[in-house]
Amino acid sequence: MSIRDSFGRPVLLTVAVLALSGSLAACSKSSDSSTQGKTAASSQSQAAPAAQDKPASTSDTGASASDDAALEQKLSLYIDCYNRLDGAAHRSIARYASWVRDMKAGPTGHETIVYGLYPIDPQQTKTCKDTFAKAAAQAPALADLDGDGKKYIQALDDLSGVVQQAYTYYDRKDYKDDGFAKGKKLHPELVQKMTVFLQASDVFATELDKQNDVVFVAHMKKIEKEQGRKIPYLEMAVMHEAKQLAGAVDADQFDVAEAGKHMDAYGKVADEIQAYATAHPKEQPMGWSHFDTTVEDFRKAAKERIRRIRDNTPYTASEKSLLAAQGSSWMVEGSRGKVVKAYNSLVSAGNMLN
Repeated sequence: MSIRDSFGRPVLLTVAVLALSGSLAACSKSSDSSTQGKTAASSQSQAAPAAQDKPASTSDTGASASDDAALEQKLSLYIDCYNRLDGAAHRSIARYASWVRDMKAGPTGHETIVYGLYPIDPQQTKTCKDTFAKAAAQAPALADLDGDGKKYIQALDDLSGVVQQAYTYYDRKDYKDDGFAKGKKLHPELVQKMTVFLQASDVFATELDKQNDVVFVAHMKKIEKEQGRKIPYLEMAVMHEAKQLAGAVDADQFDVAEAGKHMDAYGKVADEIQAYATAHPKEQPMGWSHFDTTVEDFRKAAKERIRRIRDNTPYTASEKSLLAAQGSSWMVEGSRGKVVKAYNSLVSAGNMLN
């Protein structure tokens, strides 16, 4: 079960919380916006399909102990580029959709506000194409991930080219000189490239999330075996249980009893790490205080979410306004947005510990 940010992208746990490894960066970029539902994919008659879970196989899980280090290195190449570019691409799409009222029709030339798009760094995209090719060539071979990655990076490259054209056009305000002629001409290609990218991003990120979990859990078990239930292991256990809990409460409606089990599991390990850190202050890593705060903030946000659904508490008019407003849903007690924000803060704080 995986928590998704407000773009619908899986938020990946990272093994950077390990003192032994800092190679996998966090995929926790989230921007809460009501305009994101207006992305190009949703404007098409057929929206991009959600990625389906693929059956695990010996070659596609990297579960062999001898492959762990190689798998981690391979994933680190994919994740580094994903972190640097995917969020930027989604934000650019959301920016465009925030002012183009009808994504099917495109800009009319009568818009009162024209934001344009955010750029997608073409040089980083080119660099990441090479990085993805390198990752795909590395062992262990992962047919699904490598295949999805190839489609993803090509879709991103295709999108970045037309976005760069549109960004320059709107940034220079050339639409004031040509009556939106080029903007209208670029729109169909923008929508087509956006749609392909959004689908490829969803499929690739879902598979990347699955493989990253394999590495994360393997490392967590290794640390427990080698060091015992001390802060390095307990930190990873907190992150693992937090992810399960966040996923359990992510839907508009969910099984409250099942979510309660995840809440109990998270609370148990959160209590354990807090008690251990208090009893062993010299073992507290730099940044512990902030991490400890985010552990509690996430606990409270998840509890509020469960209570909201359990008690069937309706949102007030003012809460509905906040839920609908860009970047404001995290202010509403018991909202999905508040859980996502708290979870992302927890992931970031965990990554900064070491």
